[in-house]
Amino acid sequence: MDAAASTVPASARDNGFYLGMAVAIAATVIGGFGSFAFRGLVDVSRAPYWVHVHAAVFVSWTLLFVTQNALAHRQSIALHRRLGWVAVGMATAMVPLGAFAAVMAVALDRVPPFFTMPIFLALSALELIAFVALLTAAVRLRRRMEWHKRLMLCTMISIIGPAFGRILPMPLLGPWAGLAVMGGQLLFVAVAIAHDLVSRGRVHPAYGVGAAVILAEGLAVPLLAATPPFLWLASALAG
Repeated sequence: MDAAASTVPASARDNGFYLGMAVAIAATVIGGFGSFAFRGLVDVSRAPYWVHVHAAVFVSWTLLFVTQNALAHRQSIALHRRLGWVAVGMATAMVPLGAFAAVMAVALDRVPPFFTMPIFLALSALELIAFVALLTAAVRLRRRMEWHKRLMLCTMISIIGPAFGRILPMPLLGPWAGLAVMGGQLLFVAVAIAHDLVSRGRVHPAYGVGAAVILAEGLAVPLLAATPPFLWLASALAG
């Protein structure tokens, strides 16, 4: 087994790890939202059309993320780069769609029951900011592959908080619910850091950037939600 593994190029083994992480993240996203609907906690048939559009674009992004990692694993770099610009275009649509869906969820009283409205708005805003910041860095560093693939992984991890919100028993967690969601996200980062330590003997600084952004996102949610502008916005939308 060891002899056979040594014949596999290190880059291929590395890309195989990122493909595995992409599949695990996709399973978390689809499983989280799917289980929420399966348990009858949301009536999919009565959801407004923009919810379906938002969900379709987000799922498409998730599947494209898996595809991009599969292409990198197969060394299909030319197609990977072409689809990268498709991903950028899709991300450009995801941001306003996400913001609109969050605002309308509050306005129509469709916020998940384990969130207060200010917390939901703050979480949505900070998640989108983290997503844009990490994705922009990943795109700008696309020719520095060691940075690019790690930042893209962190970009995806930064927006899976809502999936954990549907997997974890949020009402039972009380004031610790937000930290539990952030912990789930950072668990993915910790696995990636452990892979770096095993495969490289050191941790790439991209994970420090990604972890810092995700940590800041999670810790800032209750602080931002308690500010007068967010309290006013939540009240105005709900009213």
